[in-house]
Amino acid sequence: MDKIKVPLFEKTELDNYIDEMIDELRKDVEVYEIIKQTMNPTLKTVRENISKFIAFKEDYDYCRKCPGVDNCRKATPHLQLRLANDDGIIERSFAPCDKILKRIEIDSKYIYADFPEEWKESSLKTLDKTAERNRIIRLFSEIVQGNSHRWVYSRGGHRVGKSFLMATLVNDFIAITKAPAAFINCANRIKEIHDLSFNDKSAFAKKIVELSSLPLLVLDDFGNEYKNDFIRDTIVLPILIERAKNQRLTFFTSDFTINEIAQLYETSKAGAIRAKQLARLLKEMAEEEFDLSGVSAY
Repeated sequence: MDKIKVPLFEKTELDNYIDEMIDELRKDVEVYEIIKQTMNPTLKTVRENISKFIAFKEDYDYCRKCPGVDNCRKATPHLQLRLANDDGIIERSFAPCDKILKRIEIDSKYIYADFPEEWKESSLKTLDKTAERNRIIRLFSEIVQGNSHRWVYSRGGHRVGKSFLMATLVNDFIAITKAPAAFINCANRIKEIHDLSFNDKSAFAKKIVELSSLPLLVLDDFGNEYKNDFIRDTIVLPILIERAKNQRLTFFTSDFTINEIAQLYETSKAGAIRAKQLARLLKEMAEEEFDLSGVSAY
């Protein structure tokens, strides 16, 4: 009896396309390892679900080159495609990306964040380092480890990165300690508090207590706020004295030295003594001033 000859089928264009896509998956070592470790699918399963695996690779590749939380242009922003192998059936699902989860956590801890939203993505791992920044970072490391309660006073001209650096430190402080913090622009917030003293005394008192008791407070652009005896003696000094008494972390950015701050707050003859008290407190708690003049903005 003659043997039956099985007809040979040539690969179709679709077969060739699937082979090419599988080869693309293999070439992407990072994606290939994730698929292997989380699903370990057979080649047959991959071929039957190639569109899902390619969609996963494209989604992962976009997130790998993340343009930032605020610039996400995916069809479903801030969500990452996940694949699961349920006995050979590949199931799709979406989950929030790590960056948006981190942003949500950071947002929940910021009482005030008077800076651009995109700064919340900054961390010490990605920050450009300079000699003076490294000195601040070393002190910050001691602070978060509980080995120091010193204040950080950074000064320098405009666009030298003082505010950006302090925002980065707060981000890391929140990530490490899970404690609340505030980053306030002095020109705007102190005026807001000053106005409350006339319009809503109860809210004024609550604001003073709030800023006095936060685990970390950043006073940004310190010295450029409006100044008079009332602001110095009823807002600035009470907050700082209370924070010093309880060893609460306080960071500053300023265009001025501490001595210049004292001169600016000599708003009357009688107030000269109180201005000196302010300078003495800053020097005692900070111990030194970090000069960031000449440091690049970011």
